[in-house]
Amino acid sequence: MIPLISIVGRPNVGKSTLFNRLLNKKQSIVFSQPGSTRDLIKEDLIINDKNFFLVDSGGFDNDKNHYPTLIKEKILEIIKKSNLIIFLLDGKAGLQNEDREILKIIRKEKKRYVAVINKIDYKKSSENIPEFYKLGIKQFVQIAAEHDRNLSTLREYIGDSFKSLDSPIEESGDFIPKVAIVGKPNAGKSTLINSLAKEKISIVSEIPGTTRDTVNVKINRGSQDYFFVDTAGLRRKSKINNDIEYYSTSRAVNAIEKSDIVILIIDSQYGPSKQDSKISSLIKKNNKGIIIAINKADLIPSDIKNEKNISEKILESLPEINYAQTILISALKSKNINKIYTLIDTIHKNLKMKININKLNKFLKALIEKSTAPVNKGRKLKLYYATQTTGAHSSLILFVNFAKGIPNTYKKFIERSIRKEFDIAGVSLRVRYRTSRAE
Repeated sequence: MIPLISIVGRPNVGKSTLFNRLLNKKQSIVFSQPGSTRDLIKEDLIINDKNFFLVDSGGFDNDKNHYPTLIKEKILEIIKKSNLIIFLLDGKAGLQNEDREILKIIRKEKKRYVAVINKIDYKKSSENIPEFYKLGIKQFVQIAAEHDRNLSTLREYIGDSFKSLDSPIEESGDFIPKVAIVGKPNAGKSTLINSLAKEKISIVSEIPGTTRDTVNVKINRGSQDYFFVDTAGLRRKSKINNDIEYYSTSRAVNAIEKSDIVILIIDSQYGPSKQDSKISSLIKKNNKGIIIAINKADLIPSDIKNEKNISEKILESLPEINYAQTILISALKSKNINKIYTLIDTIHKNLKMKININKLNKFLKALIEKSTAPVNKGRKLKLYYATQTTGAHSSLILFVNFAKGIPNTYKKFIERSIRKEFDIAGVSLRVRYRTSRAE
């Protein structure tokens, strides 16, 4: 079992900065405004050739408002699950009442913890150190996460705490599907990730924009692992009204680029919008496998609840990804959630499909010959041969007598025909054309 290490503390003590430093990459959003992190951000951490899960949590705040209450509930959950807690304190601000409350919870749960005082980077911070001993803690690790000061001591402490751990580095390999969940704000992305994981990973709220970071979760089903990424809601640029939301949106776009498969959630109560169309263009541009999850199916009136008709209308509204696999779901009630895994397995297999080149060439030559192929300078389009690019699972190159001037409608016809003939469901095909002079 891989140990779980969580970073817990008040808002704005530097949890996300420390999280990023330990991982040596920018994963959590770091912003001076308290409350930037809301969900539990989980990543793989390697120390001394051993695997750990590292979790960045939201700030523990006694504010009774909506988000602090939800965040506090999740922090209590992660404390109970943790094998080691990094109890982070702010050396600049000094000891606060919330620090005492957090420590009280950690002790009540009888959890192993290391007390870390952050922001020890100038004289005033050092002057605050004595008051932390009022917590009854004999030893602290003093760091400045922003300046990468003394992080080696903390890593050493973590490594020493699990000396007997037999947890060699696991190779993730290409066999693990990487799935990004995207959509407009409040479409149900976080509810879906929780249903897929069968636990509360992301904070769910009716207020749009609740998710800010990309929330990664590894889920095991039988012998198969899956990586899911819950992203921030993608809005129109004109609707992005603060810096945190800008960075959240950028990371959601990045998640699409790095994924194998994208689940685009459409709210059944509103249907596809212009923003959904823009998101679909981004998915197509990046050549990703695609599932359209039509959410809140439990709210669709029974007299119009025909999955085939609904799916056809959705695909007509999103022509760029009309090859997508569609499914009606209720993320809140976990309806059809298991079927999503089946679709992921099928699409992931199709992404790796190696098309029989001889069959492809025979099929395409016959198809072009029978079709109303485009003509250029009196020459009808002619295929010399087609090939599949090495290392690019869904990229084909067609060598023809002329590559320029082929209408997009005909290119789409070729793409659809290939997908149908070779049963490549839910996969975008990147078909490129090159002029060959050889007759």
